[in-house]
Amino acid sequence: MLSLVFGPDTVSTANMMTDLARGLQEHGHEVTVLTSMPHYNPTESVMANPAYRARLPRLYTENIEHGSRILRIYMPLKRNRIWRRALDYLWFHVITTLVAATKVPRQDVIFVPSPPITLGFSGYLVCLLLRARLIYDVRELWPDVPVRMGMIKNRLLLQLVYKLEDFVYKRSVAITSIARSFNESLMKRGVPKEKMHFTPNFVDVNWLNPCDKQNSFAREHGLTDKFVAFYAGNIGLTQGLEILVDVAKQLKDLPDLLIVIVGDGAGRAKLERAINEAGLSNMRLLPFQPYERVPETYGTADVCLSPMMFGFSYDTVPSKIYTAMAAARPVISACESDTESAQLLTESHGGLVVTPESSTEMAAAVRKLYGARELKEEMGRNARQWIVAHYSKDAVISTYDFVIRDAVAAAA
Repeated sequence: MLSLVFGPDTVSTANMMTDLARGLQEHGHEVTVLTSMPHYNPTESVMANPAYRARLPRLYTENIEHGSRILRIYMPLKRNRIWRRALDYLWFHVITTLVAATKVPRQDVIFVPSPPITLGFSGYLVCLLLRARLIYDVRELWPDVPVRMGMIKNRLLLQLVYKLEDFVYKRSVAITSIARSFNESLMKRGVPKEKMHFTPNFVDVNWLNPCDKQNSFAREHGLTDKFVAFYAGNIGLTQGLEILVDVAKQLKDLPDLLIVIVGDGAGRAKLERAINEAGLSNMRLLPFQPYERVPETYGTADVCLSPMMFGFSYDTVPSKIYTAMAAARPVISACESDTESAQLLTESHGGLVVTPESSTEMAAAVRKLYGARELKEEMGRNARQWIVAHYSKDAVISTYDFVIRDAVAAAA
């Protein structure tokens, strides 16, 4: 597994890859993970653990965790400036390839989750070095996301990135993706249908059980007697979280309602300025929370919010939707009606879909569930039941297991 992030980093992809590595090990695979040092909001205990920290000129650490061999490459803490992050990515690509060439024996499969798409090329090089087959896991459609964000405008560079994408897809023996709509988009780009496999984000439904609202996190922040519209996760540039300021303005007449945002990211400072300038008392921005507190943070919620800017729901599926549903909380998702996110909520009857960037529609959806508590509870139950039935960790990892074994069998 060649992954930019891995536990104890707590971003969603890191959690998924950690659970996947352990699950595949339990299915009888011998798993080696090439990843980075924890660099997304690591806790003090993580920073103090020598297993997770290397100092130059030492390039990596090596440990056995839950039966898997974990090689962690030196990585500075996440930096917000784009050019610095680009340099960190380049460093990771080069050093992981060198470590793979010198420290990893022959493998059957190299499994590479995206983004970035460039990691797929690194995975291909490692495949050549280790005589392995490439399986590429699409968690966001690249370069669609940076193009929508306006990060890639140069036509020559854009052509180069699309050619790289096409190269990775052609060299992969199998492509897994977290959305059925992703598969359809890739097939339109010429990827053979037989390569495609639907492997949605999954949830450990045994660990993430619905939590009572009267919990320590709610008590610490004075939320036990509030109707909480909740957002947790990355405060990035694609979510359009600024609309929540307008939502809060429209809901000021509901005295016990609070919009609570928990997290960190490149857009946090901008969002904090917007909240302060608006002078809102019904909106609260709280710091990033450790992974082990996820059940109680979601337990604090009455409804969960998943805002997204126009177009971006076609390129990604927020993992927070699955987490909220597993916690038996209804979700209000701002997404186009023909996206995976909308399909998930419609199929499950576990939430409401509103137009992206429409504060009016999102405020109306929150107001609806505020005034219909029985409907809110019913949607929460529906959401939990749907995740347990279709998106549990065991079910999805079994699909990954099948894809990997099929790739190995085809090479025999």
